[in-house]
Amino acid sequence: MILNVKAIDMEAIEQTRLVAEARHRPVKSALRLGIEFMDSNRLLAAMTMGTFVVLTLLQAIPLLGLVASVAMGVFSQAVQIYVGRAFYGAPDILAYVETAKTTPLKDFLTRFQAPAFGAWLGWIAVWIGMMIVFLVLFSAFGGSMEMMAEATNDEAQMQQMLVASGGAMLPILLVFLAVLYVYPIVQGRITVSDTFGEAFKAVFTLFSPDVWRRSMKKEYFSFVFFFGLAITGIWILVMAVMMLLLLIPFLGAVLVTVWLMFLVYVFIMVISVANMIAYDIAYDD
Repeated sequence: MILNVKAIDMEAIEQTRLVAEARHRPVKSALRLGIEFMDSNRLLAAMTMGTFVVLTLLQAIPLLGLVASVAMGVFSQAVQIYVGRAFYGAPDILAYVETAKTTPLKDFLTRFQAPAFGAWLGWIAVWIGMMIVFLVLFSAFGGSMEMMAEATNDEAQMQQMLVASGGAMLPILLVFLAVLYVYPIVQGRITVSDTFGEAFKAVFTLFSPDVWRRSMKKEYFSFVFFFGLAITGIWILVMAVMMLLLLIPFLGAVLVTVWLMFLVYVFIMVISVANMIAYDIAYDD
């Protein structure tokens, strides 16, 4: 059975079983099903990681690097949307695995290009907005652009910059953590979008009272909390492995690069499934 991920009937989602089953053990399911998609099509995984490597290297080239950076962001969103829809629309694990096995790289690249670009542009706008707020707060706490640009040994000026940075960073950090908390719901809304405009608008449901109300559900809070703990634990392990790899002469840097690309791909697979589990929890009225 080959699942047409583009033709998901969102009104009939309640009749699918995979997402319902995943909610019984959401953290374990997100990790297992994300890795399952990757493991079911290793050629696709290798080609996708290769694409990430090429785009990363191209970012070092002036002008072309800007295009590569945009392409990387849009491609990452396209993959998240594809895998998220494949999971959310699957009636069972067999259909989900079959979709993974039959997915070519061009589907990752082109199937959801429009909503992926809309989502990327929306998140960029949010990021720019946060940077503007940081600069305003930095200025309000006594900082200045000149102070940031100039390298100085003046101790008083350095202390002033640290105070201004600290004062600006605390509220920004709190906002960032809040964004992370509701990100799965927002990304879920992006995933079920079909057009550039729908995906772009979905990003700004970040500020919707309805989204925040839904994020207050006990099941949602529990899932996000324990999933966050799991990801943090895995990240600590990843950092330890990276430090060990760097001890290998000559090959260390190469191995770390390959390791990172592999982890980026695995993370995208896992977070794609996790977003849709969270979305299903939030909108299960």
